[in-house]
Amino acid sequence: MVKKTETSPDPSWGYFDWLRVAEEGLRPLAKLMKTGKADLPIIGKTSSHGPQADRLESFSRPCLWAAHWLQATPTTFPATAPQSLSRKTIADWFRQALLLGTDPSSPEYWGPTEDHHQHTVEMAALVLALEIAREFLWDPLSQTEKEQVARWFASVRGTKLHPNNHLFFGVLTLSFLEKEGFGQKTDAPQISQWLDTLETMAIGKGWFRDGSNQTVDYYNAYAFHYYGLWWGRLFGQNDSTRTKRWQNFTREFLPDYAHFFATSGENVPFGRSLTYRFNAVAPFALAEMCGALSVPPGLARRISSKNLHFFWSQPIFQSQGLLSLGWIDEFLPLSERYSCGGSPYWAAKGLAPLLLPPSSPFWQDSEQPLPSEISDFSHPLPTAELVVRSIEGEIELLNAGTAISTSNTVFGSYKWGKLSYRTGVGFDVQLPDGPYPIDSSLTALMEDGSLHGRQQTRSLAVGKDHLACSYPLGDSVEIETHLWWNGPWQLHLHRYKIGKKCRLLLGGQSLSAKEMENLKEKFSFPNLSWNNSTHHVALQSLQGFAKAGSRRTIVGKQPRTQIYAGNSVTLFLETDLLFGEGWLAALHAVAPTTTTLGRWELGGTQTGRWSLKNKKGELWTVRHPSLPAI
Repeated sequence: MVKKTETSPDPSWGYFDWLRVAEEGLRPLAKLMKTGKADLPIIGKTSSHGPQADRLESFSRPCLWAAHWLQATPTTFPATAPQSLSRKTIADWFRQALLLGTDPSSPEYWGPTEDHHQHTVEMAALVLALEIAREFLWDPLSQTEKEQVARWFASVRGTKLHPNNHLFFGVLTLSFLEKEGFGQKTDAPQISQWLDTLETMAIGKGWFRDGSNQTVDYYNAYAFHYYGLWWGRLFGQNDSTRTKRWQNFTREFLPDYAHFFATSGENVPFGRSLTYRFNAVAPFALAEMCGALSVPPGLARRISSKNLHFFWSQPIFQSQGLLSLGWIDEFLPLSERYSCGGSPYWAAKGLAPLLLPPSSPFWQDSEQPLPSEISDFSHPLPTAELVVRSIEGEIELLNAGTAISTSNTVFGSYKWGKLSYRTGVGFDVQLPDGPYPIDSSLTALMEDGSLHGRQQTRSLAVGKDHLACSYPLGDSVEIETHLWWNGPWQLHLHRYKIGKKCRLLLGGQSLSAKEMENLKEKFSFPNLSWNNSTHHVALQSLQGFAKAGSRRTIVGKQPRTQIYAGNSVTLFLETDLLFGEGWLAALHAVAPTTTTLGRWELGGTQTGRWSLKNKKGELWTVRHPSLPAI
């Protein structure tokens, strides 16, 4: 279904809008800045890293935000800008706090970094801040003061880093020390070793598996490509081959990545650290600055601006007016144990467009529509084992192969393990003492009451109209899943081999609402449907299911589980107790309420070929050797 065909859609936010957002975000932080302090008293949950790390995080990430604002040329600020902050005041406080935090004799001292320590992460954030706003934050320091900061940075030497994107934090910090004259003989070999290891995580087409995490998600954009480009620009002058290699990684990545954004600007929620929100667009402007942009500048600008506008227009702020932990509002259960009140300010990476002057083609070229604004599409990414689809301007992500390592399940395997994710509707999370979320998933309910979702997955097929994967559910259930699609509809075929009796549940898309009366459900097995004010969902059993059920969360009765709102509902199909081998089939659809879901009915079936027909008389024929005869 074609949305738009024009090459220059209505313009989105421009340079001064971004400046306004940067200052609006900085203003409540400035109110918390106290003389003699090296942290900001940000309200929020504490992390698993301890109070010193949280103190540092409350400083380093807002400092990166401020750096983007500080480095803008003064004359580019509108003369009529309301309540404009003092650039001198902001810069002075961050410099003074930096000196207090790195002074071992000060009660404000952050302490050194250690093995696998969060301080190393925040050191890299400060390296970038000092480089971005060098004339405000680094150059004014005396030589003695620079030596003090360098000694604190130098505590990264000899420490062990997590074997994933965290290696970049050591790379950036040691590279900065080397550049500023504080290097040692061992630094260059260590930097090369870390970069070599990071490059082993490349799987092709600009995609990376995040080391020991074994996952593919937005860390590709705001970690691997972001840090790789920064390293090349700041420190890669003596290694042009590696610099070009990282630029080429990004050139390969961005054309595919442009498909992850809905017409609303929202990127499909998927994976961990979603509370960083609009840092998802971090690599677009940075690629332009580094000469590695492989999509038109007008498209890069539109993606970035629409994404920032989407989030900045939502109630994403906590009681102090600062960025909250959550997605479209404050929702702490979405965050990971490593998150604290200052964590959302990694969104500062998303302010990268402010690094480009207003004269840049990024700002001056005519905007081009997003892929989701042009037409529906199905875009397979075999290397990443994903299929990204646009349906009426919304984005659906189908995941065939992301494996969640045992060490990573603590972050919530459901953040990768659902069969599909969508913009506009969100998903359910698992609370610490709550059941595994069943939405958009096949799960196994054991006789002891335990519920198992997908974790270790092997991709079998990733195509334009078909996805297949195999995975265990617990230790006694083997599943082979096949999905086909047609517009908003998915056809599910699940083959099972069960060694311990259980029931299989197929959950449909979770829907949420602020008011419970906006959530309605209607089901008469085998046909289920439910809706809120914006979307409706259909789930229909074709084979193997015995009954249906509903999982509801009501404000005031149960804790919130949905990333969009407090009230939510998910309907599901359920089998009888199963043992041995067999198969299940169902239809599932999600669409805006403005779209009629013309149901499909299964007609003729034979091995390798199924035919479906809707009320309009349209035919949908699926051919695949895995299809059994009914």
